[in-house]
Amino acid sequence: MKVFISVDMEGITGVVDFNQVSPGKEEYKNSQEMMANDANAAIEGALLAGAKEIIVNDSHGGMTNILLSQLNPEAKLISGSDKPLCMLQGIEGCDAAFFVGYHAKIGTLNAILDHTYYSSRVSNVKLNGIAVGEPEINTVLAGYFNVPVVFLSGDDTVCNDAKSFIGNQLHTAIVKKALGRAAAECLHPDKTHKLIKEGAKKALENFSNAKAYKINSPVEFEVEFFLTHMADQASLYPFAERIDGKTIKVEGKTVLEGYRAFMNLLELAKIS
Repeated sequence: MKVFISVDMEGITGVVDFNQVSPGKEEYKNSQEMMANDANAAIEGALLAGAKEIIVNDSHGGMTNILLSQLNPEAKLISGSDKPLCMLQGIEGCDAAFFVGYHAKIGTLNAILDHTYYSSRVSNVKLNGIAVGEPEINTVLAGYFNVPVVFLSGDDTVCNDAKSFIGNQLHTAIVKKALGRAAAECLHPDKTHKLIKEGAKKALENFSNAKAYKINSPVEFEVEFFLTHMADQASLYPFAERIDGKTIKVEGKTVLEGYRAFMNLLELAKIS
């Protein structure tokens, strides 16, 4: 079995503040270590369940957070940005997917560092009319490649939201209880390591019941930006439809086509 693991940082053990996930800040180095520890716990669980190949994709910020020397040598690491599939680069050909250290979509109550891709750019995203964040979008994209998402770790809110979206095939590991956007009741790394390892192991042991998440085509992404200027920039994308001052809509014949259009909107909306 080939397992894909996408690792973000906001949902990692002990993380509650943006300073902890921002390179150059004093707290960041500790978060790097915690990120590798959480990833290793998922890798260990996968290996215990019989995984033969494991691909880890660094999925936070510039995507160079995980230090290769700290990662379990049984896994391969995809590092660096500008990847065509972004947080899911490497998922093609895999049998199952894990999302480690994930966070809830922007606007979610009691969710650590809630945002959707860009915390200063995007205020809402809808996929085929449903408000979504990174866990949901990546679950749908994984489904396009026929890969079921079977495990996720993060705070209690993202775990519960993801399970509601994906269903009971999703095993979760709650590493902290969110008390707001920047405060949580955190478990010790020794305890979260065990929770993640056991959850990942159980997810693969019950893999025969898992199904890839499929949605109907065409696929429509609607993005509300923080500023009209951002929407002005995003509207330059061919076939983009301006809904209102801050909202742009794009459509794809397939999930992948829609996803690529959506990601292009986000990049165009960047303003200096």
